[in-house]
Amino acid sequence: MTEVELNALFNICPERVQNVYATNSIKDVRQIQSIVKVFNIAREQRATSKKIAARSLAAFRTILASNN
Repeated sequence: MTEVELNALFNICPERVQNVYATNSIKDVRQIQSIVKVFNIAREQRATSKKIAARSLAAFRTILASNN
């Protein structure tokens, strides 16, 4: 999900003039923390996927090399 999609999902409107999120209540802070958590999880998943792909490629090359 993009930041815009998450903003729409949580009904968060960024302050355009200051380019920051208004944190007038605990609810707003929690929603922003949720967005940050989603982005962190997505980043970790991408990193893990890259590691798995690299391992799979290495294993595939080993199999191909052993068949020759």
